Amino acid sequence: MIRTSRLLSAALFALAGLAPLPASAGTVTGQQLLSLCTANMWGKGHATEAAECMGYVIGVSDTFNCIESDHGFTWDSGRGVSQPAMVASVVQWLQNHPEALQFEAHRVVGAALQAAFPCK
Repeated sequence: MIRTSRLLSAALFALAGLAPLPASAGTVTGQQLLSLCTANMWGKGHATEAAECMGYVIGVSDTFNCIESDHGFTWDSGRGVSQPAMVASVVQWLQNHPEALQFEAHRVVGAALQAAFPCK
């Protein structure tokens, strides 16, 4: 009986660690995205942030193309552009447009990809 009680206590303790946490609602800005995307540059060694940047850019890029737009933006996804090239185009665009750092990051990605890889 004591063993069963201990097992039950251990199971409840483990399940308590799986309780969902409240989601924090927030919008990623161009500034936050630029920070993530440049976190691993110049030997800084922040691979997790760089991966988060790439995931964000790739995720947004998958939502639009020459046929379907995202907030008016289109880009030629059929060119076979590499993922690092997409991220580099976003970083370069943000560095050339500092006024956009305050904008929502998904719109920044749209503008950057449209500028770098326009539809024909």
